[in-house]
Amino acid sequence: MLQELQNVRQIKGEGLRRWFTDDDLELILWYDDRRKLEGFQICYDKMAGTRTITWKKVTSAEGETKSILVSDGPYNKSRLLALVERSSESLEVNLRSFILKRLESHGG
Repeated sequence: MLQELQNVRQIKGEGLRRWFTDDDLELILWYDDRRKLEGFQICYDKMAGTRTITWKKVTSAEGETKSILVSDGPYNKSRLLALVERSSESLEVNLRSFILKRLESHGG
């Protein structure tokens, strides 16, 4: 089950960063200055050569905001969802739900 690391290095000029870890995966969250989630990265298969998947909000030059999900290659969506569901039970309910919905709504 994911446990939040304390005293995570914060980078000046960037929003808040939170970091969670367990044996199977790591979850990094990025927040803007208003403490709204603007991105997350899941690092998984830590024992077999770590894989990553990243979700971010991006704003176009026209001011339109959309979300993108980028992985480091093809991935098994149902396997990743099961892994995140199992590991993320300790997260705040709304945060866990948000992450799972983003993973479910994108291809695999």
